[in-house]
Amino acid sequence: MSYVTSFDGTRIYYETYGQGKPLLFIHGGGGNTICWYQQVPFFAKKYKVIVMDLRGFKNSPCPVELNHTRHYPADVLALLDHEGIDKVNLVCQSLGAWAGLPLAVKHPERVESLFISGSPTPAYSPQTWQILTNPGEHFDAAGKDLRSKSVGWNRQNVEAHPEMLHLYSCIKALNPAGFTARTMQSDDVKIHPEEFNNYKIPTLMTGGSHDDFLTPDSHHLVAALIPGASKYTFENSGHSPYFESADEFNRVLAEFLKKTID
Repeated sequence: MSYVTSFDGTRIYYETYGQGKPLLFIHGGGGNTICWYQQVPFFAKKYKVIVMDLRGFKNSPCPVELNHTRHYPADVLALLDHEGIDKVNLVCQSLGAWAGLPLAVKHPERVESLFISGSPTPAYSPQTWQILTNPGEHFDAAGKDLRSKSVGWNRQNVEAHPEMLHLYSCIKALNPAGFTARTMQSDDVKIHPEEFNNYKIPTLMTGGSHDDFLTPDSHHLVAALIPGASKYTFENSGHSPYFESADEFNRVLAEFLKKTID
């Protein structure tokens, strides 16, 4: 359990497990280090697994004015430098892509591979930005996150395993208030098509066929924007396959790593 101080004084919390090539898991808006409990033991057998709390989440509190997605890539770089890691393999869930994808685009020398799950990403196109900026898909009239009402999940899985949604809600409740999804929509975090010129990072875009938190095909739209990106659909999952279908998620990620870096 460690902290690293980022460029503006924000302390970023992270944990490391195992030995081997570095594999950094970056959570989504409902997660933190704990949400990867089904991935850490599996991948720590072969890799140096790192999990972090993005700024403003769980053990990485920061002032509201500094709680912005534009700072995520710098936070990851601070962590990598602190750990003496030259190149890292990134696994990004949803919001986590605001850390991973800009890093791969702007600092390709620091990224060996990129695996993204359930995210419209900051890669800009009119279609992806329409998905991202449509709050009616994500929140009720009072602004409450509809994930607590099973939106984004395979409803059959929730009915069969209500404890899964309860655990997810408990993990999310550990995060302090203050993050706003509007920071994901800022003009200065958009990655425009021309910025992908010469992009060569091995990238796999994944998503769940039951993801009505975004759309079931949003990962296909993003994969078309990233040169050379492959895509995979978790047919039994919604927005968070790492949580909902962990065995399949781990298998797909392991196969991707074996193909690209092992």
